[in-house]
Amino acid sequence: MNMNEIVRERRKALGMTQEQVADCLGVSAPAVNKWEKGATYPDISLLPALARLLGIDVNTLFCFNESLSQKEIGLFLNKVVEVQKASGLDAEFVLAMEKVREYPTCAELLHMLALTLQGSLMMAHLDDESQKPYDAQILSLYERVAKCGDEKYSKQANYMLASRFISEKQYEKAQELLDAMPEYNALDKRGLQASLWVAQDRTNDAAKLLEHKLISALNDIQATLISLAKIAVKEGDFDTAKQLAKCGQSEAEVFGLWGYSAYIVPLEVAVTSKNVVESLDLLEKMLAAALMPWDVKKSPLYKHIEVKENGGNLGAQMMPSLISELEKSEEYEFLRGEEKFKRMIEKYK
Repeated sequence: MNMNEIVRERRKALGMTQEQVADCLGVSAPAVNKWEKGATYPDISLLPALARLLGIDVNTLFCFNESLSQKEIGLFLNKVVEVQKASGLDAEFVLAMEKVREYPTCAELLHMLALTLQGSLMMAHLDDESQKPYDAQILSLYERVAKCGDEKYSKQANYMLASRFISEKQYEKAQELLDAMPEYNALDKRGLQASLWVAQDRTNDAAKLLEHKLISALNDIQATLISLAKIAVKEGDFDTAKQLAKCGQSEAEVFGLWGYSAYIVPLEVAVTSKNVVESLDLLEKMLAAALMPWDVKKSPLYKHIEVKENGGNLGAQMMPSLISELEKSEEYEFLRGEEKFKRMIEKYK
């Protein structure tokens, strides 16, 4: 809603005429009329008095307190992604930041935009120097959300910032944020919500919620196995590392996850162990699996989850980023002299 619309609606809600507003502010009635038509704006010195007269604050007068519904945010995020596909990263960031200026205090919008833009940047496979201006904008969004009054999103933003600081080796900053975050809470309302919906015969909603919860839990297990495997390798306990790799692969197979997922933990173990033969073998299998779309609906475990039509091949979208990581990350330096590795890069590039 624009300022002229706010002035008009608030005046009418208070039962005031344009003449009465004009008298209170010491201006002419035609001036108020022009404000409400959007032809002109009130003088800056009048804004505090106008806001008080209308029973609002200046932020509301400037539309700074406006928020967006989840549906509106979702639709806008879809638009952002489409713009990126059609016009590139620059156009995507410009569109996103224009919306941020329009709704600077909408924590959910800012947080979801930060996640979306971060995903786009990762998929763009830019070099470090080219990433910096985009990365700075994403960091700014997370920092703003972290300082907002919405606890739900400020916690999530602090988590992302802590993760970022760890990757940048800013350990003190990361620890400071972690110390301020709540301890793990085992209470998860999703199970109880599902029970309520089942009791109300809303079985589809309940199943959908629980299926999403299952995928989230499986992803969490994969991440935990990777961390434990890294620790095992660091401690020289390669038997445990291999067992953890088997667990990661078995989980993906038993729970019908995307084929790509089956190789994540085993590859992490092979690469961390600097095992050339196993690393190359697993990389080849993982890259091939990445191009095979995951048909979620084929598994009875996820049959209630809605899948976007024409959502595209996630693996194909990820491939440039994966190849860039293989070419640039220090983690894979030990493989770059291998002919098989070079052929693999050329094949999937």
